[in-house]
Amino acid sequence: MASPGQDVKDLKAFDGQEVDSLMKTYASSTSSAWRTQVKEKIYGCDPELETLKSKKIQWQSDMIQFDGTPWILMGRKVLSCHQGPDLDKAAKIKRKKEREAKNDHDCHSKHRHLAQDTKKMDCTAKIQVRHAVKFTQFKILEDTEFKRRKAARTIKETLLKGGIVETQSVYYIRFPDENCHKNHPVIGPVGRARTCIYRYSV
Repeated sequence: MASPGQDVKDLKAFDGQEVDSLMKTYASSTSSAWRTQVKEKIYGCDPELETLKSKKIQWQSDMIQFDGTPWILMGRKVLSCHQGPDLDKAAKIKRKKEREAKNDHDCHSKHRHLAQDTKKMDCTAKIQVRHAVKFTQFKILEDTEFKRRKAARTIKETLLKGGIVETQSVYYIRFPDENCHKNHPVIGPVGRARTCIYRYSV
């Protein structure tokens, strides 16, 4: 799934528990910690008929290789390294303004001033997850535009009529290589000395 030269590792899982297990193993092996940056609304949900009818049928993407089986994207989830973007920045700014407003009314109030507002190191490493629902009974053996269009049309017509289609949820996970982490250690004596705080939920 990864393009040549990219420092990533792609894996595949078939349910949320398996995804969670892979994430914990990765976090432990790299002494890294992660926070959810993006989680789309129906990521991880069971596909409902109306969802299947409304979603675009796809065959491949940057993370999902073509294997002859059509699918829809239920949602994506992105986790950033805990030394990456400050996901609490807006809340911190709000608290800072509230403190400043309070201090305006109490000039004798003691307040600890920090040299910087965040300890984040601007690490760009991310874990990407895609939740796809595959239409397993409509797999094509010959990859042609005609075959793709015919299968997609049949799926849509079946769904619109309320027919039953076989589906399978598949999670595609892209882990960054250790070299993708910037400005902080993830392995070695210093990296392992840090307590690993693992935050993840499907």
